Amino acid sequence: MQELEIEKRFLVTGDKIEELKALIIPNSGVKMNDIYVPNGDAHKDLRLRQKGDKYMATRKRPVDPNDLTTMLETTIELSSYEFNALANGISSNVEKERFLIDVSEWRGELDVFSGRHEGLVIVEFEFQNQADLEDFENNAKLDLIDVTNVEWIAGGRLAEIDADALKAKLKEVTAV
Repeated sequence: MQELEIEKRFLVTGDKIEELKALIIPNSGVKMNDIYVPNGDAHKDLRLRQKGDKYMATRKRPVDPNDLTTMLETTIELSSYEFNALANGISSNVEKERFLIDVSEWRGELDVFSGRHEGLVIVEFEFQNQADLEDFENNAKLDLIDVTNVEWIAGGRLAEIDADALKAKLKEVTAV
């Protein structure tokens, strides 16, 4: 299945983490493991995802290389066997638990990372169309750092970052 994904991502820090965790929809948490397939580029755009008991392969590429808000996403479902066979020997991964949250009139996904990315929390919002995105940009008052176009936070780049590099990069982003 191929679709256009329009999204905004925000870094959640400090007291905002608990504020957004209070908005979690009960029983919405699902553990995820994203494994990024090497492609010879710094940014890996093909991932294998285990989401609870579901498996898939997804390629995400920006429609405009200078704006990561809109991505062309192609996904195929996999069996557990296919997932494990394809993932065999690949060590670049990102582990997280995803929760659904409602912030004002918008449904978001709160990603709480674990493993070597523990401490990283991102909330993302997806939009049906450009008008919905514009409404969000004009009316949402989140008081969070927009990291939509911060390339190292994209999964394929994040998968290569260790805990020490993550801490340093988070200091850079939050100092702005």
